[in-house]
Amino acid sequence: MASRLDRLVTILETGSSRLIRETAVNQLADWQKQHPEELFNLLGRVVPYSRHKDWETRSTAAKAIGKIIENAAPYDPNEGEGSGDAAKKEPFGENGHIKKEEEKDVQFGQDELFDLDHLDVAAVVRYGRPLLRGGMVDYNLAALDPQCRLAHQKKTLNGRLGLLGRVFQDEEIPIIPIIADNAISPSTPQDSSGANGFSRQDSITNGSQSQNPEEAGLSARQINVLKRKRKKEAQKAAQGKSGFGDLSIRRTTTAGSEGFGEDTPMPDADSKKNGKVSDYFNLERPADVDEESKVVSEFKGPIIPIKSELEADENIEGQEWPYERLCEFLKIDLFDQQWETRHGAAMGLREVVRVHGGGAGRRKGKSRQENDDLNRKWLDDLACRLCCVLMLDKFTDYSSDTSVAPIRETIGQTLGSVLRHVPPPSVYSIYRLLYRMVMQDDLKLDGHNWAICHGGMVGLRYVVAVRKDLLLADSDMIDGVIRSVMKGLGDMDDDVRSVSAATLIPMAKEFVLMRPGALDGLIRIVWESLSNLGDDLSASTGKIMDLLATLCSFPEVLEAMKVSAAQDEERSFTRLVPRLYPFLRHTITSVRLAVLKALMTFVGLGAETCQGWLNGRILRLIFQNILVERDQETLSMSMSLWASLVRNLAARGPEILADEFASHADAMLDLTLHPIGVSRNPIPMNASLFLKPSGGTYSLRGVTPANNRRSIPPEGAERATKRRRKSTKVDDVPVTTQGHDVDGHMMQGDVDLVGMDVLVRSRISAARAMGLVMSLIPPAYLASYDAGVLPGLSSPYASTQLTAAMIIDEYAQNCANGNDASRFVGPLQSIIEQDRPTHYRDLVSYVQRVRSQTQQLINLFRDHGKVSQSKLPTLAVVVQGEPEAGPTAFSIANAEKVVGDDYERLTTKVMAPGQRMVSAPVLSEAREVTIAAIAEAKAAKDARDTRIKAAAACALVAMKILPKKPSPLIKAIMDSIKTEENQELQIRSADTIARLVQLFTDSGRRGPADKVVANLVKFSCVEVAETPEFPVHALKTNVILSMQKEEDRVDHADAAKFAREAKAARITRRGAKEALEILSRTFGDQVLVRVPSLQTFMEEPLVRAFSGELPAEARDPEQTFGQEIVDAMSVIRTMTPTLHPGLYPFVMRQVPLVIKALHSELSIFRYMAAKCMATICSVITVEGMTALVEKVLPSINNPVDLNFRQGAIEVIYHLIAVMGDRILPYVIFLIVPVLGRMSDSDNEIRLIATTSFATLVKLVPLEAGIPDPPGLSEELLKGRDRERTFIAQLLDPKKVEPFQIPVAIKAELRSYQQEGVNWLHFLNKYHLHGILCDDMGLGKTLQTLCIVASDHHNRAEEFARTGAPDVRRLPSLIVCPPTLSGHWQQEIKTYAEFLSVTTYVGPPAERKAMKDHLDKTDIVITSYDVCRNDIDILEKYNWNYVVLDEGHLIKNPKTKITMAVKRLASNHRLILTGTPIQNNVLELWSLFDFLMPGFLGAEKVFLDRFAKPIANSRYSKASSKEQEAGALAIEALHKQVLPFLLRRLKEEVLDDLPPKILQNYYCDLSDLQKKLFEDFTKRESKKIAEEAGRDDKDAKQHIFQALQYMRKLCNSPALVMKPGHKAYDDTQRFLAKQNTSLEDPAHAPKLTALRDLLVDCGIGVEGQDSSDPLYTPIKPHRALVFCQMKEMLDMVQNTVLKSMLPSVSYLRLDGSVEANRRQDIVNKFNSDPSYDVLLLTTSVGGLGLNLTGADTVIFVEHDWNPQKDLQAMDRAHRIGQKKVVNVYRLITRGTLEEKILSLQRFKIDVASTVVNQQNAGLATMDTDQILDLFNLGDSGPSLISDKPNKDGLDGREEDMVDIETGDVRQPGKKAAWLEGLGELWDNSQYEESFDLDGFLKTMG
Repeated sequence: MASRLDRLVTILETGSSRLIRETAVNQLADWQKQHPEELFNLLGRVVPYSRHKDWETRSTAAKAIGKIIENAAPYDPNEGEGSGDAAKKEPFGENGHIKKEEEKDVQFGQDELFDLDHLDVAAVVRYGRPLLRGGMVDYNLAALDPQCRLAHQKKTLNGRLGLLGRVFQDEEIPIIPIIADNAISPSTPQDSSGANGFSRQDSITNGSQSQNPEEAGLSARQINVLKRKRKKEAQKAAQGKSGFGDLSIRRTTTAGSEGFGEDTPMPDADSKKNGKVSDYFNLERPADVDEESKVVSEFKGPIIPIKSELEADENIEGQEWPYERLCEFLKIDLFDQQWETRHGAAMGLREVVRVHGGGAGRRKGKSRQENDDLNRKWLDDLACRLCCVLMLDKFTDYSSDTSVAPIRETIGQTLGSVLRHVPPPSVYSIYRLLYRMVMQDDLKLDGHNWAICHGGMVGLRYVVAVRKDLLLADSDMIDGVIRSVMKGLGDMDDDVRSVSAATLIPMAKEFVLMRPGALDGLIRIVWESLSNLGDDLSASTGKIMDLLATLCSFPEVLEAMKVSAAQDEERSFTRLVPRLYPFLRHTITSVRLAVLKALMTFVGLGAETCQGWLNGRILRLIFQNILVERDQETLSMSMSLWASLVRNLAARGPEILADEFASHADAMLDLTLHPIGVSRNPIPMNASLFLKPSGGTYSLRGVTPANNRRSIPPEGAERATKRRRKSTKVDDVPVTTQGHDVDGHMMQGDVDLVGMDVLVRSRISAARAMGLVMSLIPPAYLASYDAGVLPGLSSPYASTQLTAAMIIDEYAQNCANGNDASRFVGPLQSIIEQDRPTHYRDLVSYVQRVRSQTQQLINLFRDHGKVSQSKLPTLAVVVQGEPEAGPTAFSIANAEKVVGDDYERLTTKVMAPGQRMVSAPVLSEAREVTIAAIAEAKAAKDARDTRIKAAAACALVAMKILPKKPSPLIKAIMDSIKTEENQELQIRSADTIARLVQLFTDSGRRGPADKVVANLVKFSCVEVAETPEFPVHALKTNVILSMQKEEDRVDHADAAKFAREAKAARITRRGAKEALEILSRTFGDQVLVRVPSLQTFMEEPLVRAFSGELPAEARDPEQTFGQEIVDAMSVIRTMTPTLHPGLYPFVMRQVPLVIKALHSELSIFRYMAAKCMATICSVITVEGMTALVEKVLPSINNPVDLNFRQGAIEVIYHLIAVMGDRILPYVIFLIVPVLGRMSDSDNEIRLIATTSFATLVKLVPLEAGIPDPPGLSEELLKGRDRERTFIAQLLDPKKVEPFQIPVAIKAELRSYQQEGVNWLHFLNKYHLHGILCDDMGLGKTLQTLCIVASDHHNRAEEFARTGAPDVRRLPSLIVCPPTLSGHWQQEIKTYAEFLSVTTYVGPPAERKAMKDHLDKTDIVITSYDVCRNDIDILEKYNWNYVVLDEGHLIKNPKTKITMAVKRLASNHRLILTGTPIQNNVLELWSLFDFLMPGFLGAEKVFLDRFAKPIANSRYSKASSKEQEAGALAIEALHKQVLPFLLRRLKEEVLDDLPPKILQNYYCDLSDLQKKLFEDFTKRESKKIAEEAGRDDKDAKQHIFQALQYMRKLCNSPALVMKPGHKAYDDTQRFLAKQNTSLEDPAHAPKLTALRDLLVDCGIGVEGQDSSDPLYTPIKPHRALVFCQMKEMLDMVQNTVLKSMLPSVSYLRLDGSVEANRRQDIVNKFNSDPSYDVLLLTTSVGGLGLNLTGADTVIFVEHDWNPQKDLQAMDRAHRIGQKKVVNVYRLITRGTLEEKILSLQRFKIDVASTVVNQQNAGLATMDTDQILDLFNLGDSGPSLISDKPNKDGLDGREEDMVDIETGDVRQPGKKAAWLEGLGELWDNSQYEESFDLDGFLKTMG
């Protein structure tokens, strides 16, 4: 059961979209429903996530807690009894009350409850410890186990809350750390994270809290020293934890986590955030770990039962409220230093109390009355704690415009949950507490404290919202709340004002009804506070506006306002509403929006309230808003308000509107028609035309020459000059107020800062507004408007012409009668039909640039080409477009003449030939630059022409004018659709085209309509990324185009040109798509009838191509038919999402044809059909998916036709990309077909399948709870259940069905071996391939033989039955190291003698005889060398199984041997190895490249993704970020390879295997060795230091030689001191003095040490009667002695065995023994105990041999590669061994050998983390990532994700350099100072989390 549950829990954190996370929450809740007994298991898994660093994760966890406990029965011990006293009462006196004042300093008892009426608010406020964003982690505390920690924190709580009446110091109650205690397991450091929580370590001992004995009698200084020392120790213990993850019981060394009884992947936040994943990667080992045992036995750590934490103990289970424990922890967490922990705890408590608060504190055996009392006390206590947090919390987050106090808000919600359950007196007490916090009259504070006041207001807000019932019944309370709100609204602090306003909004209605008398005062305060908000940055303005708008929607309030207005002129609407005007241009967006909403409310109130203020002034202010507003939402709101205002005035009478707006119309029209400049040449607006809110206009200071832009204060300048605004008199506001501050750049027309699109948008909106007004004014008044608009059409500025045309367009659309606008037809038609002017004034800077480039070219002729001035052309100074330009001014045509004719003339005729040679390069470059400038100028002008013509054409269509010759009109609009970069203008044209088609069809003119649609269809297919070009791909048949899409090709000949074309195509497609969608919406289900050509385009080519055989012309790249087919599918894809549901049957009629296309031979048809089908399925899901599952998926396994498989897998790939989360119900249908294709013979199918599988597999755990999709047949649903079982097995081998071995294997399988065979059979059944990497000696050979033999048997039976060719008899191939070929032969003979075997080894002549008969036998055994040499013979055969024994030999992808085995073709591939990773993880890539090529991505991708981060993280200088990246990469890789690796360790499965003891045996260097070492370092060190930095082969070679020299020297000087050595003679002289020789063992301490060791083992010790050859006693121990080098082995043999211990009998096995004789030596040693010693070299003896005869292993030398040594040790330590195995390593102290050992240690760490026991239980899989990482690089679409790209540096230069340090930053790295900051989140999270209505819904 564990696996799916774990995966669901992990999704709380990793779910990439909200939908996925919520689904997981709901399924956890269902789980609780189905398994009620699992309640605490579930909670225990979810609660830790509530302390996660990530906001989304915390809130999802809280939701999950709530949903889970909703499904648990409420706890009521008094169920079914009356209120009588049922049980005996217990004395409960002392528990209920707080000690009296005079006993303040006494420490509280453990279980004391706080009492609302006696909580000393003043003390908390004065002495309590403030709660900030975060604090120092107290490492001593972190080192305690959770229960002790909880007890300690309870003890200190009163002190921290200030209830002792003084400031409390932590030292008063010391913590007793238990660090130095050896009882700690080696892995404790990872567990005790954070401040408190639930991880319980059985191995940690005492928790007693008395004064530490160490500290008794020390001075203060000594105590401090001790403290520092402890802190250091504890730091090691808490290893970079930051208060999280206590529930995450333990991360074992194997990166698994055995906790809570099952394996739970825990969100160790710090493993992600703090880099140091665990002490496991830290090479500084804790001192108390026994290193030697550590390297080998991977420590498992105690398994901790969850029971102790959240659940009650056995003896009180059922006696108390079940959530008591959980809440104890959460209640203490409320006061944690880290804000995230407080936040999580508050949300957790909110959920528990919301659902089960009624049962809190109740006990079995108490009467109902007592229990009600207990419940009240418990809840009162919680309420006290929550109020304390409100008083002490000081964490405010200034996110976006407003500031939010997330803790106070969440605590408020928790308080809301408490309030639901408590009786009225408690509600009243809570209210009193909060009221005191707001009023602060009796708290003796030094001044007003805003944070406390704010906390109180937040609390009151929830009291009001949750207990409205009591509020209304209790007049004291409602008055108090109103007093608080009034005080709050008048408060100096912005946040308090904001909350006060928010508090009143939910009770506005009750307030209005019950306290009409207070209305007047409140309204006055609200208006007052508005006029006092002089500060531009007050965020509360928005809330106060909302309050105002809410109040004013009640008629009573309006009545009250009318009454007060009658008494006091100042109070009338006419006076009050204008107070809002200054806020229209407030610097904070939300405030601007709120004002508009408030005004909207006032407009809607009806005529008499608007009478006084609805006049020209407000119209003008709102119109100005439209002109200068940059924020999209505020702009839309301004437009709606404008429409209401104008229509409201028009309703009173069009004349009134005309009169009111008359005085403002000219200025507004001027501003609307104001031209827009271009980049670096803005055209500022006339600021004097802007009206100030006070009524005056701006002084002309706004208009400044463009080059002196500084005079307008930039956007932050106002902050320096905050000025207070006085009450209602707004006239004396200084000039630099809002208008400039927020709108300076808009008024300047600053294209660079504001962006061209924003400026164009403001003109479009203004044109809309102006058009609306013109359409509502009586025609008689329009002359003055026309006087502005008509000249606009012929203005010298392009942008003015555009705006003028748009005003006419809007006016015509709003006119009731189309003919009203006919006066504009003439000028508009001339714009379309006549030539455009040659230049525009707003583009003059382009022409000036051209002139200066041209002039430069001419000057170059003069200076470089030595052409005399008289022969050079002269340029006019003034350019066209400048106001003073005449007909002779410089124009583009002049420039073209210079670079054309003049250039030719000067270079060929005028210049001297020599001069021509010299200056040609300079001149031609200058000419290129000039030509580019000309092109740019022309492009800018053409774009403006297109815009203006399109706008004019749109206006004509709006008047419904259809000219006789429609083509200029159509062309004008189509050009805009085709090339307009501005999306809004393009959409206007698209909209017009749709109307135009409608006009044509209504008037019966079919021709033009069809032509337009044909063009739109063509345009919608121009973007090659969406609709590929047929001729380019026509000849491709067997490729998958999705894998090599056009835009991925980087090597375009002219990259810039390609980018330009791609952009143009994207724009064209966007426009056409928009137009087709509008058409579709306009005509609804009639679209195909009204525009029949559309149907033809979609249907006709498909019918022609796919009704029968594909016609030949469809294949011909020269013909257009192929492209028509592609386009048809593209159009279906574009149209389907917007089609009317009535047309879905038409689309479904095309589906069979699209499926035919999917099976087509041509790649391009398959690609397009796949995208088309994916879109159809996402829109018409039920019918589409049913067709897909029934018609397409079966073809995915078509073995004969590659194209069928490619089409099917491609459609799945696109389906996943298009459908996202909605694919959930169908996941199960897709996943097995995809899995099958992961081992397809075609490389591209494999790649696309692995990418798709990765995404699908993440969704599997969510799939189970989803209802069946409608419309699936019985058949399909049955199939789905089958596939569900398969998935369950893939993800959890424990679920694999047991496999009955059908043949007689002569061995009793152990249970774990049977499981291994089950797993191998599962892989076999689903054609998957895997690595069996059980520890050495667990019987991999036997397990493999079982499955191979069974499969051969099953195939033979199947063949006999059916005779099908795919089950014909095939041999299996076993490739192994040469030493093991005999071993395999023997094992087969022993266990499965019915299999015939051929050993294909030996010299070439022997092999030649066998090479043609290899398929006649069942099993062929060969060695890697033979395989490499004879691969041409072996690859001709088809094999059933290819088994690579000791498969890590193919770890290097570049060796011949690896390349050879990858050429073998087989049904099943299996690798056996005890050590899949020896040196680095790249080796794993090579292994998988043999099993499932493409599974881990390409080698380069794998390197970047995994290998590099892991390697970088191990350098001693690695930063915390790098260590974190390494840890994450290891984790990720581990999850990806998980399902395909099975690993069990001996310690786990072999209870009967004796232990292996590892000891290091140190010896010191002899004098001679020391001397030689020193000589060598003197001589070589400098050279080596130089070479270490170089990268070439020689340098590496030399360094390697130096290392070898040092290794040999450690063994014996005789190995290096050969004649010819530089120091040979000196050495000989040195030895002569001492009277010894080089060979003397005295100089080689290792040899003497080896002798001593052997003697210690009882080997070589003489017996009494040793002379008697018959009496040689059997020795107690037998040894294997391993050396690296053969010459060392010789030395051991000659010096130690022959001369020092002559009585020892030994055998020797090294490379010189022929491979086929090796097994005999092994058998001899195992069976004949009179041999004491076997000498081996690591390379020969280390692999696969079974040497259980020995029980002592001695390493004389060590391999760089730890796995080789481990392998060698395990020759003796394996099944069959009956004795304890002792391993000795001889190490020369202080030399290279120690280094080798520490390097080994790192390598083992990496290997065991990637491949560990978790591979035995994939239960530990985090779904989300199961194969997380299939997404190869970025080739897969990031399929289901709504998270924005976190580190998108958009390549802006300034982002690439760290401003602080000046270093170049790597993409995605934060600046150094940012590293310490957590993630900042999005404001929307606050808005959702703290939305009051949403909260109240959950309460309901």
